[in-house]
This record gives sequence, C-alpha cells and structure tokens, in this order.
Amino acid sequence: MGFALGVELTKRCNFTCGHCMVDAGRARPKEASTRDLVRLLGEAARCGVTAIGWSGGEALVRKDVEELTAAATALGLQTGLATNGYLATRPRLEALKQAGLRTIQISLDGPDAARAGRYRTGPRDAFARAYRAIEESASVGLHAYMCALLVPESAGELEEMIALASKAGAAGLRYATYLPVGRAEGQCQAESAWAIPAVGDFLRLARERSTPRMRVIVDCPAGPLPGMRRYACGAGRETAYITADGQLFPCTSLMHADYRVGNVFETPLGVLMSDGRMFKVLHELASQPLHGHCTECSFAATCCGGCPGRTLAVSGSVTGESTRPSMPDCLYRLHSHPSKETHEPEAIGHARQAEA
Repeated sequence: MGFALGVELTKRCNFTCGHCMVDAGRARPKEASTRDLVRLLGEAARCGVTAIGWSGGEALVRKDVEELTAAATALGLQTGLATNGYLATRPRLEALKQAGLRTIQISLDGPDAARAGRYRTGPRDAFARAYRAIEESASVGLHAYMCALLVPESAGELEEMIALASKAGAAGLRYATYLPVGRAEGQCQAESAWAIPAVGDFLRLARERSTPRMRVIVDCPAGPLPGMRRYACGAGRETAYITADGQLFPCTSLMHADYRVGNVFETPLGVLMSDGRMFKVLHELASQPLHGHCTECSFAATCCGGCPGRTLAVSGSVTGESTRPSMPDCLYRLHSHPSKETHEPEAIGHARQAEA
C-alpha cells in the first residue's frame, strides 16, 4: 500500500472555519522554506514514502506549490492537494497538473451556498469559486474530489451532493467527520446525534450510490462502517503528518504533545520514522484489552477500538475508559444490521490523509 505523508505547507488561510483541525489563519513563526521542503521530499523518498498530500491552512496561498510538486514528481512520489478552492484558478491548476499533481480535494460543505456556509467561513463567493475549481480541475485532467463535512445535520443532503459532484465532473465525493484537534477541539457531537435514522440512511445510500464513476468515500476517523470488511488504524505505520513548522505526528487526529515524534527540520526524517514514538499509539492499542461494546464486535481483531484520536478527545486516553466503549460514536455499532451486511469494501472506503 505504501506510506502516505501529509505535509502542511502553511498555517495561513483566507478562511476561518470553526472546524479547522489546525486552527489556521495567520502564518506561524519558522514555517518551512521551499529549500527546507525540497530537502524533506528527498528524505521522504529515501524512507519509502510513496505519496505526499499538500495541505494547510490553505496550501495555495504559497507560490511554490508547483515547484514543490515538480520536485516530488521527479522523485517518483505521487502528490495530492487539499484546498478550499478559492485560489484554484485554471492557470494554477494547469501548472499543477503539468508539475505532476494527480489528485485534488476541494471543500464544498453543502449543495448550495447557504448550506455550505453553515460550516465553512470564507468570502461571500466561496461556494461559487469552489464549485468552479472542481469543474476546472476535472477539465484539466486532475482527479477531482468534492469534500464535505459529515455531521448529523448534513446526512440528509447526500443525494443533492452526489448530483452536484456529478454535474461538476468530480471523480468522487468524500465525506470527513470532525478531527477533534485544532479549532475543532471539543466539538464532537453527542452519540445520540449520530444515532438518528438520517445517519443510517446516509450510510446505506453511500453504499448504494457509490460507483466507479462517482465514488462516495467516508473518511477517518469514522471507524468501521456498515459494508466495510475491516478498519485498522494506520497511524505511524501507513500515514504521518508534518506541520508547517516541522513537527511530526503519526496522524492528524493525534496532534497532541504526547504523540509528537520530533521536528523534521532538526532531526532527519529517517531517524524519526523509526523512532519508537512513531508507533506509540499502536503499541498502546495492542497492549490494552478492549472493553464495552467493542468486545462483542466481529471487527475487534483489526479495528482495536476504532480511531484512537477520537477516543483520546472524548475520554482523555486512546484506549478509553472502562465505563464506555472504546470507540465513541461508532457508526458501525449504531447503524449496522448484521443480517443485512453486504460487505462491499469498495462501496465505502477510507481515504488516507495524503491522498486528497
């Protein structure tokens, strides 16, 4: 499968969304230079990294994304970009495609401007420019994904969102839940909100409506989902994340001091990739027995209690507390019906951070 590395190019952003996992806005001191990042790409290639995902803040506020993408491509690395789409003009998209960018993920959180604006705080024409960016990305030959925030209140909009993504020419529609870090810390909804029938209907429709021409993807940290054969945390083993000032974490949902591995601009990436702190969370999951509802789940052997970052945010520990199931808000537990399970692994998938 390879190793996917998310690289945050800057904390700067022209939006101020309440669910931002990195609390973006202004640039932070000591953000990486172009030279720093080109050197990092070389180290990443030597360490076995196969995919790079540019993120932010808003990555496109930097003028060197094309240069960095070309450098990654020359090293044989696949690249993807996550963006709010506001600065994704056709000339920039064409330049990025020429530099070797393969996929682009553009955020659009509702089927119209009013509903998208519930979650994404940006300029008045943000919706129109994001939609146009999806159209332009598809037209220049990029694999364009429309990305939306999955919250209980948006679950009933799936059919409209699929129609919008199809009209724009997107290759797929990706839903992501809140990552409980950054500005979104403490914003996890109560389990009762996720248990509503609309969420179950969303999961069923996502399976039924996902096709090779329009994939519907539900991303981490949702944990196992109805219709999925397996779920396993890949933090530090398949994925990692580097902040704009060089801090390395095994996963975006684990951007806490206890899971900081080190700084890639102070210690070589190859040294940090083999550091025991990179696998701390996986060792914790393996060493602690499951409890609560998780002990009765057929996915327990691979899932090991779901997303540790989400559990950490809710309970203060990646392994949870004895009074609750290991995985809070587990959509599989809340909405699966074993007698009706189809086990279609391609219907709903988990997109890794670096693969936009």
